[in-house]
Amino acid sequence: MEVNGYRSDGVGAAVAMVNAWTGEQGAAPDVASARGVLAPFSFLVDDLDESALEPLVEWSGQLRAFFEITDLEAAVAHVNVLLARVEVRPRLVDHGHGLHLHHAPSGVPFVQRIRINTAMGLANLVADYGVGRSGVCAAVGCARVFADTSRNGRKRYCSDACANRANVAAHRARRRASAPGG
Repeated sequence: MEVNGYRSDGVGAAVAMVNAWTGEQGAAPDVASARGVLAPFSFLVDDLDESALEPLVEWSGQLRAFFEITDLEAAVAHVNVLLARVEVRPRLVDHGHGLHLHHAPSGVPFVQRIRINTAMGLANLVADYGVGRSGVCAAVGCARVFADTSRNGRKRYCSDACANRANVAAHRARRRASAPGG
């Protein structure tokens, strides 16, 4: 799957926000940590201030609900709810990075830009690939989420570390089961 620009930034930001700010291991952000979570996804984080923190955490909870859905119809309905909360006014721009699409005009508040890009990213993910490319990590005890943007679309874990732990545990279980007296 070739995902670039706003698509990957929106999907990646959604995953990062959910994993950083929701669930058992989620933590309420301060401005610096919130900027750190979102900067890798091409957002102009200098606009992020204290007033954005609570709305971002609230939005992250709504994004988490998407990743927990396994039924396509329910996922479509949830994404449509997210999309209804944003005002998308697309336009083509070139500000030194080549011609590309912006989902909102200049001057839209930071939180609204995050909502627009994450909602649009998830909408594109579902439209192109259904719900099989996103979810909650399959590792026992892990509640982090993932979105698979790889070519083969077989990701089921939030990270290589969780995948490796699960594979090692499965290997050890098979060895115990095949051992004499096992």
